[in-house]
Amino acid sequence: MADAAGIEFAGASDSRLIFSGPPGRLQGVIRLTNPTASKQTLRSLTVNADQLTGAAGLPLAEIPMLARLNAGQQAAIRSTIALDAHTPPGSYPLTITVGSRAIPASAFVTEVVDFRIQPDEVTILAGADSTYEREFVIENAGNVPLPLGERCEAPLVDSIDLPTAMLVGLHKAAKLDAKGQVESWLREWGEREGGMLVVLRDPIILGPGQKMTAKARFQLPELRPFRNYQATLQLYNGSLSVSIYTTKKSGSQKPTAALKAS
Repeated sequence: MADAAGIEFAGASDSRLIFSGPPGRLQGVIRLTNPTASKQTLRSLTVNADQLTGAAGLPLAEIPMLARLNAGQQAAIRSTIALDAHTPPGSYPLTITVGSRAIPASAFVTEVVDFRIQPDEVTILAGADSTYEREFVIENAGNVPLPLGERCEAPLVDSIDLPTAMLVGLHKAAKLDAKGQVESWLREWGEREGGMLVVLRDPIILGPGQKMTAKARFQLPELRPFRNYQATLQLYNGSLSVSIYTTKKSGSQKPTAALKAS
């Protein structure tokens, strides 16, 4: 139950409170006054919100607040409402009771995109095959649906850094003239790019709060032997790091079809 302290709402008679933010942290300011002759403490406020549930999924009945006002003191107190993390974006009406007044309020829930994937790092020991299967746990921890298409791509880059590539190129062309050395350096630099990594999967729409396992197939281009290639796949706010070690010329066999989510 909310405190029955002598603290009252200090706003005008036609005031409307506004709370806004992501579901777990909607913030607003409430103006309070202590008209009594003694110090008063307010630790929570009663809320009437038919369309909203709290962080634990139970009906929202009160919000925490800590306000200590001396006799006659006024204050603007910032308050936070924590809702169910998957509350859809939008505007919701509610009523907040302060002392003897019930004040109308609006909760503006903003969009939260929060895609999570485990594992978020993949290592592939690549031989002659061009496709390699992996299984993941994927989760939509936000409050909007997340479409996941059947295909995504990312460039593969040799882990050898640019200065090393330059030195290798110059070493290979040590007996050539300056033009030949530059061409060898540029050639070695260009070979750091290994082509495009293609990831095939079953297209789905991951709903807010949904968590599932899914399989994906990594399709490799032809890669140089005895190298380490790396790629980063951006998946909404998340990312998947892929490291590929080649034991021989990779990607020489034809790819197979994508696997469906399970």
